[in-house]
Amino acid sequence: MSNLQARRQLFRWLAWFAMANAVVLGLIGLRYLDGGLSSGLTGLSLLYLITIYVSHYSWLALLPLLVILSPLIIIRPSLEAVKALAVLLMAVIIAIIMLDSLLWSQSRFHINLLTVKILGYQSWIFIVVMFVIAVLFESLLAGRVWNWVKARPEHGGKRLGWTLFLCFAIAQVIHAWADASYYVPVTSIAQQLPVQRGFTAKKMLVRSGLVDISQSRERQLANRMARGLEQASDSGLAYPVEPLDCSATASDGTSPHNLLIILVDALRGGMLNTGLTPALDQFAETRASRFSNHYSGGNSSRVGVFSLFYGLPPGFFNTFEGLQKPPVLIEQLAERDYQLGVFTSANLYRPVALDRTVFSRVPNLRVQTEPVDASAWERDQIITAEWMQWLDQRRTDRPFFGFLFYDAVNDKAYPADFNGRVSTDPGHPMPQEFADYQTAIMFVDELIGQVLDDLERRGLADNTVVIITADHGEEFNENGDGVKGHSSGYSRYQLGVPMLLSWPGMPAQKISRRTSHYDIAPTLLNRLLGCSNEVGDYAIGNDLYGGSQWDWLITGSYYTYAVIEPDQITIVFPNGAFEVRDNNYRLLEQPEFNGDVLEAVMKANTRFYSQ
Repeated sequence: MSNLQARRQLFRWLAWFAMANAVVLGLIGLRYLDGGLSSGLTGLSLLYLITIYVSHYSWLALLPLLVILSPLIIIRPSLEAVKALAVLLMAVIIAIIMLDSLLWSQSRFHINLLTVKILGYQSWIFIVVMFVIAVLFESLLAGRVWNWVKARPEHGGKRLGWTLFLCFAIAQVIHAWADASYYVPVTSIAQQLPVQRGFTAKKMLVRSGLVDISQSRERQLANRMARGLEQASDSGLAYPVEPLDCSATASDGTSPHNLLIILVDALRGGMLNTGLTPALDQFAETRASRFSNHYSGGNSSRVGVFSLFYGLPPGFFNTFEGLQKPPVLIEQLAERDYQLGVFTSANLYRPVALDRTVFSRVPNLRVQTEPVDASAWERDQIITAEWMQWLDQRRTDRPFFGFLFYDAVNDKAYPADFNGRVSTDPGHPMPQEFADYQTAIMFVDELIGQVLDDLERRGLADNTVVIITADHGEEFNENGDGVKGHSSGYSRYQLGVPMLLSWPGMPAQKISRRTSHYDIAPTLLNRLLGCSNEVGDYAIGNDLYGGSQWDWLITGSYYTYAVIEPDQITIVFPNGAFEVRDNNYRLLEQPEFNGDVLEAVMKANTRFYSQ
């Protein structure tokens, strides 16, 4: 046999060996589905499940073999060497997937260096035992596949390849459409497979006219309500743990107050009382409790807002987004017949996904500010005016919930003729960017001042709970390590945010203990809506006024997460690596781990899944 023929036959064997292992991985991967598909499947979601399952595990087996063994086959087409390496590689993958699936089913964490360190020597024993068993199994499988390939030259390979490609294409097209069309039966499946991220094309589908965001959302919302698919899809989620027991009045015995939450994108802690925020400073001085040591649950908008409304760790985001499950806070407001006025400068669907999480069951939702091509500061002005118009038209015999989400600070945008422009500081690491950021803060402070003054003029200030905070902070290389913006690190600059809370009948005060966004939903549910449940039934936080400060905090971004402790920060990366830094964000070479904290983190990340 010539070298060319030998190489060709080895590649054919490698492909079929991978397909045999795809079956094995697919069987192991059933654990990731965790019983969440027992009901609620539609024809389209069943087609998606089949095609994504087949293509996902086929590529999961094939790609590592091709990447690692292709050079060896090309350079030295030796059956013994290729077979030995392929057996060892697949044995490692099977052992890791076995451990990962067990870890996922028990704690909703994937395996990485940190979780292995937490689990200790038992993890290594398990991997070694599984590896030995897998080597024996893979050796037998490799021999059987080789004999099968030799006996059936050119048998079905092209057809199988086209079948896998077709499955992949069908699955990704379905997911892209379902993501843009709010189709829960598909999106609830997509987030359950390991190392799987479905394609999205919402902007392209909208611009091409293939999907109408508003119409699709309302149609799917009506379908879910009519057919009850949301309950069927929630089978793997125990949220809340116990049904909420809420009274008709607030905890102080008064009739329900109005609620207004004002969120400023990227407004970091430490910006108040610096001359940049006169309206907020006056509000803190005269009406609000100022929580001066407050942290967001994330360094990105998506996770930061999620932590505020849900009071849950970032690991739950994909599940709630896939199921389009709103927080109990919004559900309770709806049950109390609150009028909802939601006004966000940026659109609701990208990247924060508020249309599929917090406000997923709100009909006729305002998903974007018109005109969509307006600048951030123009949109901020628009939502301020629209909010006041909404107050003019609301029914005065019902309480209201208002949500204003400003975007100009995040974009560092303001009118060209804005009078309060901040001068650059040559000594700052990023002088112009920081000056623009500060100027945008002054601009948005003026708009918030108009909102607060308007509440006073209407006589609503004494009967409205007002929260002013941010989704995350912003960094400008203050640590000298090149880290800037947000979603790029877990320093105080990116996690620390202002927190002002005005409660009718409560005097202005300053609270310096450590608090977080996880505390907001428990405070509102208990004090505003009179819910008597233990906080652990629906969140991981504490009461902002009566609770204790946190000893550890889970924070996250789009692909990483971190555990914040008073004296150190543990960051976990998508590739499984981790690092530990001190409070000044300096890397610790020999960190010490608090096993109790890391175990508590893992428990918190699984508390609201059915066991």
